[in-house]
Amino acid sequence: MKATIYSIAVPILAAVGFAQETPPVQPKQPTESAQPAKQPDKSTGQADRLQEVKTQTYSGTLVDASCAGSGSAAAAPAPTGAGGKPGCALSASATQFALQMKDGQTVRFDDVGNTRAQDAMKARKKWSDSVSANKPLRVKVGGLMSGDKLTVVSID
Repeated sequence: MKATIYSIAVPILAAVGFAQETPPVQPKQPTESAQPAKQPDKSTGQADRLQEVKTQTYSGTLVDASCAGSGSAAAAPAPTGAGGKPGCALSASATQFALQMKDGQTVRFDDVGNTRAQDAMKARKKWSDSVSANKPLRVKVGGLMSGDKLTVVSID
């Protein structure tokens, strides 16, 4: 009786065990802060090719984008203690930010960058003190330039 049960159960259990597939091995993702972006490959017509997007670091003065100049390189550098234009100082209540670089070019932040800049203003006492004293706020922004907008990844 036991032999009959074993002779039936063992092949069934063996079939179930061998029928299991091993899970597929996932390819390793890049560990950089870069995000892959899908770009159409015009030479082969394949839109599935991934192109790695690399972020850059930009340095400059954080300004209020609502009254700062547009992204032209011909804009005059900001006077000491002011934002993008004379009388346009950065305030603690600012909701739109831009980065004015040394060459005078002003680049607006994307929506996520505006949120990150607001959070940094609230979290960093030194920043809010500088803004209250009407001093320029020098920052380093990690991100990707897309036209006249800066997609912000980090702000220090």
